[in-house]
Amino acid sequence: MAKSDVNAQSSAYKGMLPDWQLVLDLMGGTRAMREAGERHLPRHPRETLKAYRARLNRTFLFNYFTKVLGSLAAKPFAKPVRLGDAAPEELQALVDDVDRQGHDLTAWARPVFADGLAKAFTHFLVDFPVVDPEKVKTLEDEQRVGARPYFVHIPAEALIAAYSEVVDGVERLTHVRFRETEVRMAGYAEVVVERIRVLEPTQWEVHERVGNGGWKKVESGENQLGFIPLVTWYAGERKALMQARPPLLDLAFKNVEHWQSASDQRNVLTVARFPMLAASGVREEAGGEGQSEDGGKLTVSPHALLTTENPQGKFYYVEHGGAAISAGRQDLEDLKDEMAALGIELLVKRSGTATATEKSINEAKSQSELQAMAESFGDALELGLHFAARWMQLQVDDASLKVQVHTDFGLTEQDKQDLDVLFKARAKGDISREAFLAELKRRGVLAPDFDAALDADRLMSEGPALGTFRPAPSALGGGRAPAAAPASGGAA
Repeated sequence: MAKSDVNAQSSAYKGMLPDWQLVLDLMGGTRAMREAGERHLPRHPRETLKAYRARLNRTFLFNYFTKVLGSLAAKPFAKPVRLGDAAPEELQALVDDVDRQGHDLTAWARPVFADGLAKAFTHFLVDFPVVDPEKVKTLEDEQRVGARPYFVHIPAEALIAAYSEVVDGVERLTHVRFRETEVRMAGYAEVVVERIRVLEPTQWEVHERVGNGGWKKVESGENQLGFIPLVTWYAGERKALMQARPPLLDLAFKNVEHWQSASDQRNVLTVARFPMLAASGVREEAGGEGQSEDGGKLTVSPHALLTTENPQGKFYYVEHGGAAISAGRQDLEDLKDEMAALGIELLVKRSGTATATEKSINEAKSQSELQAMAESFGDALELGLHFAARWMQLQVDDASLKVQVHTDFGLTEQDKQDLDVLFKARAKGDISREAFLAELKRRGVLAPDFDAALDADRLMSEGPALGTFRPAPSALGGGRAPAAAPASGGAA
C-alpha cells in the first residue's frame, strides 16, 4: 500500500461512521449537539440563520442515552472481574495493572465495555514495551527490567481499516490501521501530532502527518509474534468484519427526537412569553417602523403613550392560546416514557435457543441480552490474556485460563411490566421522582450506589469529556493510545 494511502478508510469503516457520529454527538452532551447544528436539528424553511442559531442556543439536551449507557455498562462490573486460580502467576500479576497505568482489569474493562456497547464493537491491543535487544535477550532479562505485555484500548472510531483471511476455517487479521495522537512540546507550546499505526503479522509501521500534506513513515519494526494481537469485542450482532449494529441505536434516535421536540417546545415558550403588539389604523413605513396618521413615528416602551388620530385606530396585544404548549409538553413526556422502555430492553431476561441435547437435560436458560454481552466480553478478555501469554512465552491451555465477568443481573418479564406501571405513574405525576428512582434502585435497574440527590445536581450540568492516555513505547510501534474522535464534526 502506498504511503499516500495510509489514511484511507475501509468501506466497513465508512459504513459505520453515521452511527458512530450520532452516538458521539449524544455522548458529547448539549455542547456537542449544538455544534452538530443541522445534522440533528434541521433549520425550518425561511428561518433566518440568526433565528436558527438563537433557537439552537436555547435548546438543551436531556441526555438519556448517556445515562442509560452508564447504568448498563456498570452492571457487569458491580463485582470484580476474576481470573481463574489455575492461571499462571505471571498473568495473575498482570491483571492488577493491566495497562501499565495503575488500573486493574475491572477498572480498565468497564469503559472499554461501555465503548463497545455504545458503538457496536470496540478493540484493544495486547502490546509489549520496546526493549534493548543487547541487554534483554531472555525471559529472565525481561522479568528483571519489568518488561511485560499490557492492554491498550482502541475506540471503534479510531480503527480506520482492518482486513482478514480465513485459514483452515479460522479468521486471521492480515492488516490493521488505526489513528492516534501524540502531544509534544515546542518550547512552551503544545503540538498535537497525528499518527497512524500499521500492523501486519510480520511487521509494524508508524506514519506521521507532515504539516497539512501527506504522511511520512517515521518508525517500523518486526512483529515478533507472527500475528496481530488485536482483540475486537462485538456488543451488537456482527454482520461482517468490523460491521455491526449498535445495541442502543434506537434509543439514540429517540433521544435525538426528544432534542428536536425540546427545541420546538422552548421556541413556543419564547414566543408565548412575549405577546406581540398589533395596531389598526396605523400606517407602516417602508423601513418597517410604525407611524401615526399624522406621520409621527411610534415609540413603544414602558414609558410611552400610544395614540392615533384615526377614530377607528386601536392598539392591542396578540397572545398565544397555549394549546401548542400543552401538546409539546405531553410529547416530551411521551418520548421520555419511550426512551425509558428502550433503556431496559437489554436487561429483560428471555428464553434462549437451546440445542436438542440441552433440551433433554433441562429447559433453556433465561438470559438477558446484557448478560450475554457480559459473557462474550469475558471471552474477549480471555483472548487478550492468551495473547499476553504468547508475549511472555507461557504455555497456557484454555482450561487453565478462565475470566469470570459478573452476570447475576437482569429483569424478568414481570419486572418489565412492573416498570411500565412505574414509568406511567411517574409520567402522570402520581409518584414523586424520589419514589420512582428508589423503586428503580430496589429492582436493580440503577446501580446500588446510585445517589438521587447527586444525580439531580448532575442534571444541571455536563461532565468533562473523557481524555486519553499514552502508554509506554511498544514493540508494535509506539503503544500510544488512539485519539478519541471529536464530540462533534466528523467522527473521522
